[in-house]
Parts: sequence; C-alpha cells; structure tokens
Amino acid sequence: MTIPDRDYARRLVERIGYYRLSAFYYPFRDFCTLPQSGNKVRCDRFRAGTSFDHVVQFYLWDKRIRLEITDAIERIEIAIRAYIVDVLGAINMHGHRDLRSYKPSVRERDADGDTPIERFTEKLGEAFRRSKADYAKHFRRNYLGDPPIWVEAGTWDWGNMTFILQHLQDKHKDAIAARIHPNLQSKTLESWVNALNDLRNDCAHHSRVWNKNLTNSPGLPKGSDFGEFQHLRDRKAKGAAPTQKLYGALVVMAYLLRCFHPRTEWHLRVRDMVLGAELPPQVGLSSAGFPERWEHQLIWGASG
Repeated sequence: MTIPDRDYARRLVERIGYYRLSAFYYPFRDFCTLPQSGNKVRCDRFRAGTSFDHVVQFYLWDKRIRLEITDAIERIEIAIRAYIVDVLGAINMHGHRDLRSYKPSVRERDADGDTPIERFTEKLGEAFRRSKADYAKHFRRNYLGDPPIWVEAGTWDWGNMTFILQHLQDKHKDAIAARIHPNLQSKTLESWVNALNDLRNDCAHHSRVWNKNLTNSPGLPKGSDFGEFQHLRDRKAKGAAPTQKLYGALVVMAYLLRCFHPRTEWHLRVRDMVLGAELPPQVGLSSAGFPERWEHQLIWGASG
C-alpha cells in the first residue's frame, strides 16, 4: 500500500484505531493460494496500486451511508412503535403487559413461576423507572403503578420493539402489518424489523455496513401490490440472494418511508448520493448488492 502522506496516515490511525481501520483495508488485500488445498485466501499483502487514500475514501463513504440509514431507521422505528401502541393500546392501557397478547410459548411458567414475557416487561419497567426523560419523571411524580403503553413506549429501544413484535399473537401482528399495507404479511414485516434491528446496531456502534452481509435477510413481499420489490423477486427466482447485502435493506427502508411519509425524498437523496459516489472498484456498488440498472427501478423513482 502506498501512503502519500505519512503524517496524515499516522494521525488517522491514532484517532480511529488500527483494528477498526483494518476492516476497511480488507477489500484491498490480495489473494494467495494455499499450497495444501489450493484454496484462495486473503493475504497480508495489498493489491498492486492500493493507496491509503483508497482506504480513507471507503471509510468516509461508509460513514455517509450510515448517517442516511440512521435517519431512515429513526423514522421507521417511531412509526412502527406507534402502530404497536395503537394495536395493543386498543386492548387496554397495559396491552403490552397482558399475557393474552402474546403467543403461548412466552406465557409458559418456568420452575420459578415466571414467564419470559413477565421477565421482559419487568425489564421494560426498570428502564422506565431509570429514565430521566421529563415525561417519565412527570408520570412517576404524579401517578402510581405501571405507565400505560403510550407513555412507556417512549423508553423502548428497537430491541424491545423487535421482541414484542416477534412474540405477539398473529392477529395483533397482522393488525400492525395492515397499517403499513393491507396485504403486507406479518411474517414479512417481522423479517424487516429483525434485519433493520441488526443494521441499526451496526450504525449505533459505527460499524462498517457497505460491503457486509446482513445477519438477517429481509423477506420479500408477494403480489402485484408490491411492485417496488419485483426486481428483487426476479433475481431470487434466478437463484440469487438479493437481500443478503445492504441493497436489500435500503429497498425495504425506502419502501417503508414512502408508506409512512409519502412526500419523503430520502430514496431520491440516497439514489443520487450513490450514483455520485466515487469508489474504488474493490468496494463498488456490486459489493453492497446493487444490481445493474438499479437506479431505474420503481422504488427509486419520484414519490407520488
């Protein structure tokens, strides 16, 4: 690797950390053939022509895309949380604590007489009691008992929301999914929430996301009502794994934002930002799962 400005490189490594930055070196490492098996693995040497500036370019690009993802996930989290509150709050003010809201698997008592859902809601209560938010302090000061769902939900994180959605009775999951689209299957929504939870955690810890496989791939909705996903379904039909990389998650986020906020321009901003990106070929669009002519797909067009 050539290092045009060694003082700058030294300062950057000191400020970011060698190990963290090494994740952005990796795509630029060359391949070597193992003598025993003949398999190719990444070597400790870099490909010819690699510059430290390429690594910095990749590092800064990954940060830019993470900031856009964080912006989208914030709005998605708030909207889905509001739908959960609407559905469970219609049962009663503590619908999220009502054992009947959940599947039998999390209502079964263990040897200590506890259930998984009771342990979970107790942790929710602990988080609310620790919260320093004004609304939480106001409730604790003026009321006794557990807060209603529309108050306590303010202290939920995405992991809490994921757990609730995963274990709800199907009828409640279906009601939440129907608020996004009448024909959206709840199992598809659940897969989206799981996938975005992993991505949210990566962003929260400032981890690399661009050329990384998703831990949980989001599912693809079926039917003509979801034309925005047709190009991904076509690729899947040909044996590809179109939602294994970041592109699949970006499509899901763009779709959800357009459902929640019809005037959103997030998808246009991301489209133009990606089209204008100048990336080394080792971390080009294909490394994030972008297919050919992706920008012409329905999901990236102007909002209605």
